[in-house]
Amino acid sequence: MKKTGTVKKRVTCLSVMKKTARYLFFLWLIAAPPYLFSQEQSRVRFCFTGDLMQHGAQIRSAKQDDGRYSYDTCFVYIKDRLKEADFALINMETSFSGPPYSGYPSFSSPNALARSIKQAGGNVFLTANNHILDKGDEGAYKTIALYDSLEIQHCGTTNPWLILHKRGMRIAVLNYTYGSNRPASTFPMNRIDTTLIKEHLAQVRKVGVDAILCCMHWGVEYMLRPSIKQRFYAHWLQKQGVTAVVGAHPHVPQNIESQKDSLGNMDFLVAYSLGNFISNQQDIIPRMGMVLTFDIVKTESGVHIEYPWFEYIWTWRPITKNHMLYHVLPVSDPTLYRNIVTNPADTLLLTKTLNIVRKTINTTSFGIFERRRYPPYERKNLYFGEHPSVPALWTRQPVFTSIEGSIPSIENYRQR
Repeated sequence: MKKTGTVKKRVTCLSVMKKTARYLFFLWLIAAPPYLFSQEQSRVRFCFTGDLMQHGAQIRSAKQDDGRYSYDTCFVYIKDRLKEADFALINMETSFSGPPYSGYPSFSSPNALARSIKQAGGNVFLTANNHILDKGDEGAYKTIALYDSLEIQHCGTTNPWLILHKRGMRIAVLNYTYGSNRPASTFPMNRIDTTLIKEHLAQVRKVGVDAILCCMHWGVEYMLRPSIKQRFYAHWLQKQGVTAVVGAHPHVPQNIESQKDSLGNMDFLVAYSLGNFISNQQDIIPRMGMVLTFDIVKTESGVHIEYPWFEYIWTWRPITKNHMLYHVLPVSDPTLYRNIVTNPADTLLLTKTLNIVRKTINTTSFGIFERRRYPPYERKNLYFGEHPSVPALWTRQPVFTSIEGSIPSIENYRQR
C-alpha cells in the first residue's frame, strides 16, 4: 500500500507539472513579442538624406583661423540618425576639385566636408546629379578619387550601380540624374533613360540581389508636388520590380507614397523628394528637409519594407560673434530643439515653415509616419533608442492632422 501511495503521488506531481507547464506556455504565447513568431531571416536598415549643398557662405563659415576647414559641428545633432542605420545614403550635390573653393553656380568644396559627413555616419554617396561636373571632367574625377581614398561606397557615375552586403542580404543601389549643368563630357554619368535603367537592372539581377533601391535626381525645383514625369518614372520603376525609389533635386520635401501586396506587406515605396540636407538657400521652405528611414526585411515569403518613417530637419544658422554657423537640426518635436534654439525669431520662423511643409505632407503621404514622440509624455529613450523589431509606441500612432487648405505657392522661388 505504501508503494501504491508513492506512485499515486508521483502521478499527481507529474500531472501538476504538466498543467503548470501548459499554463506557463500559454502565458508566454500571450506575452511574447510578435517578431519571435515571424519568418524573418534578415533585416537591413537604410537612412536617406536630401541634397548636401555647399554655398559660398558655408565655405566661409567652415574656414578656421589657421586656414583649415572644419564641418564637424554641422552634423552633431543629426549623426545619431545616420549611425543607427546600416547604410546612410547622402546625395552629394557638390564637387571636390580642390581650391579655389566656390559655391553656386559652380560648386567646389573643401575635402573636409566629405570627411565630416563620413564621420557623422554617411557611408554611401550618390554622385549622379546636375552639379557633379561643375568643374568639368577633371573636377569630377578628383571628386570620385576623394571618395575612394576615404573608402566611401558610391554610385551613379564611375560606379553605375552598387551592391550592398549585410546580414546575408544583397541590396542593389542605382542612381540617375536628369542631366548636368555643363555640356556633355566623357565622364561617365547615369542619366535618366529607361533603356539604360533596364540594362542596369538586368546586370544587378544577373549578379543576384534581394532588393533594388533606385535614387533619382529629378523633378522641378521648389515645387511641393511631384511633376508628371516624376510620377511616370516612379510608376515605371515599380513595374520593373524596384523595391523603393528616393528622389532629390527639388530642394523642398515632396510626397511619400507606398503600396502593399496581397499579404499586407509594403512592397514598394517612393519618396519624390527629401528636400535639402544642408544648404544656404535663403527661402524658408528649402531650409526644411527630411531624413527617411526604413528596413528591408527578408522572410521565407519574400522581401518587403518595414517601419518606414521620416523626420523633419532644419538648417539652423545661428550667428555667434558675427559669425554664422550651420547645423542640421531635427525639428519634428519641439522638445528636441527648444533648449538649443533660444532666439524667438528663429523659433517663430522654424515653426511657421514646419507648419507649411507638414500641412502638405500630411495630406499627401499615407502609410508612413513622421518620427515624433507620441504621445507627448512618452519617455525619452523610446525616441532616441534603437528601433526594436516591434515598433515602439510612437510608431503605432499616425500623426496626420485633418487640416486642409491650399498650400502657398513657391513655384517662383528661384533665388538661391
